[in-house]
Amino acid sequence: MKTEVFLRDVEPDDLPIFFEHQRDPVAVALVVFRSRDKAEFDEHWAKILADDAVLKKTIVADGQIAGNIASFVRDGKREVGYWIDRTLWGRGIVSEALSAFLCLERRRPLYAGVAPHNIASMRVLQKCGFTLCQSAIDQEPELAEKSHILLTLAAPDTNEGETG
Repeated sequence: MKTEVFLRDVEPDDLPIFFEHQRDPVAVALVVFRSRDKAEFDEHWAKILADDAVLKKTIVADGQIAGNIASFVRDGKREVGYWIDRTLWGRGIVSEALSAFLCLERRRPLYAGVAPHNIASMRVLQKCGFTLCQSAIDQEPELAEKSHILLTLAAPDTNEGETG
């Protein structure tokens, strides 16, 4: 049976669940991320919720909060990021959520940073049309030493981000 996935606005009651998700040591190692303590987490999400330039959504799968997805500007580039409860990995939830999110977030190019060893997330991004940035391809021998590589989703009528 297919999992029902949809996106909705982030609600205050979602935050304690998001906090627990980002504390999972296996997930943290996979994404090369330092989880935040409660005060840092609360401060971080207060900024996100107050920033109208950030598109943020809660991912709901089969009626339960599965995670979150957002687009934001970092270093002058609009990026997308997502986090899902590890107990829900491998069910296609992130692929479906990202596809739905890309219908809401129409600004392009859109970038995504992913740890080189996070093959599943790389596949999700590529399935949704993201490609390795040319700079990442040029530096391929060094990817193992980099904490993240950059993928991009270009506007449909441009060649930006295509790898040839």
